[in-house]
Amino acid sequence: MSIEATLNEIDGILDEARPVPLTNKVMIDAQAIKTAIEDIRLNMPDEIMQARKVASERRDILNTATVSSEAIIAQAEEKAKTLVQEHEITIGAKNAANEIMQQARSEANELLEAARKEANDMMEQAHRWANDMRTSAGEYVEEIVKTADEALTVGVEEIRRARKQLRVAASRKTDSKPSID
Repeated sequence: MSIEATLNEIDGILDEARPVPLTNKVMIDAQAIKTAIEDIRLNMPDEIMQARKVASERRDILNTATVSSEAIIAQAEEKAKTLVQEHEITIGAKNAANEIMQQARSEANELLEAARKEANDMMEQAHRWANDMRTSAGEYVEEIVKTADEALTVGVEEIRRARKQLRVAASRKTDSKPSID
């Protein structure tokens, strides 16, 4: 069950809560609330898994960029060797090879830097989203637990007052019995 579905379930439990007579409080099924809170806790790792997926995608992007840059450099080196071997003017070939190598390194560095930036942006966004979800869920659960605690406290106080009234009524009844002498 998703966190959203569990939160909707808690809303339903609160909507179905029975009013406590002579108060503006309601009685709720505490076990149902506890079960819903446990479901939320069990479903929290989804956000963590999504963050891990983003981290994995970041590593894949960096690995792809590294492999691509190495391939570009390898191609440039191979091209440079071929130029040196095929042409009689070795100095021209070396210069061309150096230019190709420099351009390849520059392109590889740009590609790698862009991949790192994109991966970092994705990680930051995933962390923000996970933190927002965690904070929102925590606040919502805290509010529900607070409401449940208040409702339970009112209910216990009502029971104590009723017991006290019964004891007082019972003691009056015993005191008012005529004594047989």
